[in-house]
Amino acid sequence: METARTKLTAADKIARLRDGYAAFNRGDINAVLELQADDCVWHGRGSTKYGGDFKGKAGIIGLLSQIPQDFEEFKIDVHDILANDEHAAVLVTSRSRRKGKTYEDNAVHVHHVNDEGKTTELWFATDTEQLKEALQS
Repeated sequence: METARTKLTAADKIARLRDGYAAFNRGDINAVLELQADDCVWHGRGSTKYGGDFKGKAGIIGLLSQIPQDFEEFKIDVHDILANDEHAAVLVTSRSRRKGKTYEDNAVHVHHVNDEGKTTELWFATDTEQLKEALQS
């Protein structure tokens, strides 16, 4: 017998995204991955190693494993999340520290979220020039 799935509301999806960002800030990568579809694609901008497409959970793990190698600290503060049935725009301030210098970036992360509340695609709209400067310092 097949069970019917309940379609999550926009409010449910927002709650899951907040949980995901809180998990990221605590370093709980497994919890972050639980909120991604198996074939999820994250799209980074710019010409650094954080630019490009990161496919599947293995690609996301590869991306996330770079952060502690490059930064002494990297946190994301969520200001607000705007959502509908398919997408959520997460307004954030990221704060990173590298070689004693602090970088702050106001950004938008746009998630395509499926009916189960898992991200299937994610686009990062960030200050890529600042990231490049931080990585070259």
